[in-house]
Amino acid sequence: MTGNRSRKTGSAVPTIKDVAALAKVSTATVSHVLNETGRAGLHAKERVTAAIAELGYRPNANAASLRSRRSRLVGLVLPSITNTFFAQMASEFESLAMESGYDIAIVTSNEDQEREHERIQALLFRQTDGLIIYPCSDKGIGNGITKRDLPPSVLMDRGLTLAEFDTIGLNNELAGRTVARHLLELGHRRFTVVLPELALAASADRARGIEKELKAHGGPAQLRVITGGHTIEGSRGALEQDLHRDERPTAVVATTNVATLGAIKAIQALQLSMPQDVSLVGFDDFEWMTALRPYVTAMGQPTRTLASAAWKLLVERMSLPPGTGRKVQHLTFDGNFTIRESSGRVRQNG
Repeated sequence: MTGNRSRKTGSAVPTIKDVAALAKVSTATVSHVLNETGRAGLHAKERVTAAIAELGYRPNANAASLRSRRSRLVGLVLPSITNTFFAQMASEFESLAMESGYDIAIVTSNEDQEREHERIQALLFRQTDGLIIYPCSDKGIGNGITKRDLPPSVLMDRGLTLAEFDTIGLNNELAGRTVARHLLELGHRRFTVVLPELALAASADRARGIEKELKAHGGPAQLRVITGGHTIEGSRGALEQDLHRDERPTAVVATTNVATLGAIKAIQALQLSMPQDVSLVGFDDFEWMTALRPYVTAMGQPTRTLASAAWKLLVERMSLPPGTGRKVQHLTFDGNFTIRESSGRVRQNG
């Protein structure tokens, strides 16, 4: 090996042939060294390693993935990246991917099935090894995408009843019952539940859990369910209108972090106090819920637990040979309920 050879061969990018020529080995030997297949001798490996360093050679990652049929890339499909919950889940998955030697490609659907279909197709074009999908709908993925159309995939939060897919989610009905039990113990009997939309089972199941707990408790109770869409202002407007009723609720349950922010804005806009005038319980517990007083009572999702379970399941699926049959898994996890200052005992004249 000469010490005066330039690291670059003119203006051209060094190739595997340049490495082989400088190391005086075959291109196959260079490939074995790069892929750590163990078929290159120690001296040959040293020459190849030195040639790579001298030339500044970088392997073609795309070509390597085509040869191995592995891209080490996982696609993450989210309804929104601005929603705190989905942003937190993206962070969790990125950490898990890095620990496992994978990269994450994130796309968003903006709660639109047509866009969801297009973005998934874009991920498939990139030869992703697997997908983690938060679908727009509980009824399906994109415009009729089936399991056969996809690499190993895990559905999160939504679509939990789609039998052909592995799914991970919160035990939403139990979460609703836990929240209702807390408020009932504080004497509340008039409830308003704020959902993004009735068609999404995750929020609807939380409302159903509240309804079941009210019925199990017995006695007179009033429950109204309102929808505010997927925006803070939509939730705010829906709740403001509800709070103007003659018999306004003494307790409000917001079933998402977006709805929780909207509920806080509605309560403040009407100059009501929490929990004196109205108690509030939110969902998707995050640090901002303790940024201002009163601190918000909330049902948090175990984001790390959810992400870890989904990642473990996906990696297991990706490790199996194509076409290998395995029982589909549907896993749910309990939430973490934290009682703070926004929920209190109902006023006697409330």
